[in-house]
Amino acid sequence: MCLALPVASKALGGLDTTAGGAGYEEKDILKISGNAINIALSFVGVLFLVMMIAGGFVWMTAAGNEARVKTALKLLTAGIIGLVIVVAAYVITAWLGDTLKW
Repeated sequence: MCLALPVASKALGGLDTTAGGAGYEEKDILKISGNAINIALSFVGVLFLVMMIAGGFVWMTAAGNEARVKTALKLLTAGIIGLVIVVAAYVITAWLGDTLKW
């Protein structure tokens, strides 16, 4: 049984070498959460773009209708406020992570 431990350790070291050569790397929870945050921020960016385009389209097709202009302004304002909140949350999280050395 004592002989099996060094052999198993050597075999696992070989697996790590093979995995590294194949492009696989060990990921921890911080890398996974960082990737999730990047995906979420990308989604928020696309959502912001869609809201800006929708608000601009509604405004351009309002043809002087005050109700549609107000709807367009609400869309644009909501998009900008949402983007500011998300960016502020990201900055705070990044600062905390850097300060606490995550």
